[in-house]
Amino acid sequence: MTDSAIAARIVNALESGADREAGGQTALVSVTIDMLARADAGSIETKLVRKTRTLVFMSAEFYTDAGERIVAASSVHKVLGA
Repeated sequence: MTDSAIAARIVNALESGADREAGGQTALVSVTIDMLARADAGSIETKLVRKTRTLVFMSAEFYTDAGERIVAASSVHKVLGA
C-alpha cells in the first residue's frame, strides 16, 4: 500500500469518527500524520481526544496485521451547524 493510500484511509477514518462523535456532519480543519513505515494491510483505531460545542479532536493509529504501529495521526474537525 502506498503512503498516499494509507493517508487517505487514516483521513477517512478520522472524518467518520468525528462525525460519529459529533452526532452529525463535521468539516476537517487540520490533520497531522506521522508515518513510521509502509504496510500492505492493517487496521485503524480512532479515538476521541476532546470535544467542545464547535470542535472535535481525534487521534488515530494504523497497525499492521502483525500488530506493529506504523502511523499515528491527530485531527481537528469543526462541527457543522454549531
